[in-house]
Amino acid sequence: MSDLGGMLRSMAGRYPRDPVLVEVPTNAVPGGPWSATSVEAFTGCPLKYWWSKVEKWETPSTLPLVVGRAVHNALEMLLALAPDERTREAGGPLLETALDAELALVADTSFHIGIDPEAVREAARTAFDAYFDTEIPADIDVVGLEREVTTDIAGLPFRGFIDRIALADAGLRVTDYKTGQAKPRYWWGYWRQQLLYAQALTAAGEPIAEVELLFLTSPRAVTRPVYEAATSRAVHDLERANEERASMAEAARWEARPSPLCGWCDFRAVCPTQARTAPAPGSQASDEALVRAGLRKREP
Repeated sequence: MSDLGGMLRSMAGRYPRDPVLVEVPTNAVPGGPWSATSVEAFTGCPLKYWWSKVEKWETPSTLPLVVGRAVHNALEMLLALAPDERTREAGGPLLETALDAELALVADTSFHIGIDPEAVREAARTAFDAYFDTEIPADIDVVGLEREVTTDIAGLPFRGFIDRIALADAGLRVTDYKTGQAKPRYWWGYWRQQLLYAQALTAAGEPIAEVELLFLTSPRAVTRPVYEAATSRAVHDLERANEERASMAEAARWEARPSPLCGWCDFRAVCPTQARTAPAPGSQASDEALVRAGLRKREP
């Protein structure tokens, strides 16, 4: 079975459905604001979130992440040009500049060993070229690129970086670029991110009418209106994540939520739901195992 969806289906029966509470050594909780990606990470698996956000373990970049960063940066530079200058010919050198910068970062540290520069360039060029089959860049009425927004949502601090804000027929539209394949089972996660951005911008005085996903691997643009029921659901997910996180932190017991994606988790070697002999999370033995697996702790 060659496709990812098929592999996930074939693995689905290998994992318990119920979450497992796992004891950790402290009742610490991450500082700083929530983001759309941290809500997604916590909702997927709080224990994985604990390793990443509380213990601050950093996972190596992967080829898809390097490709995604390069393409995002190139599109930002392209759309910063005057509309009549946003051509394939102008975009090519911009992509090469972005690729050179990303690959220089990869080459500068042993933490990213295993990434093939030529594979990165090929995948990025394919995605970037597909962008021009997805929309006409000269037609985009840009309002903001890589916009940082910092505000409160439902009384909770929130921060996000938004790929693009543009003026469409219906009003302001938030767009997110996706260089990976669209996965239907994760649609709500995609939309929740965009709806939280829309809510944050609206709270900051820029009401958003539409949210959009641009999938570049197989060119496709999907646009949805922003309506109250959808934004309320996204905000509810944020509130629930905040409540659950506070409860788990206070008890020093975080949920592991096994799923087919566990097979791709960087922490599976030390996760009690994946390895029966896994050392206690946060112990010296656990930390040493993570280092052996190629992870490292972020600098304070």
